[in-house]
Amino acid sequence: MNVIVHERDNEHLSREARAMGIVVWDVIQNGELVGIFPSQDEADAYRKALEEAQLQG
Repeated sequence: MNVIVHERDNEHLSREARAMGIVVWDVIQNGELVGIFPSQDEADAYRKALEEAQLQG
């Protein structure tokens, strides 16, 4: 399983979000968006939960 966390680029944010300085973190699993989070810590926690669930079967 491939899980990636990355900051959403400005091209994929609304003008309003960019104006307010909002940062959004995406969690991608096997090429599909599975989560959107307001902080990197929350996104990383979700990534870890996905990886642990995969290990448990």
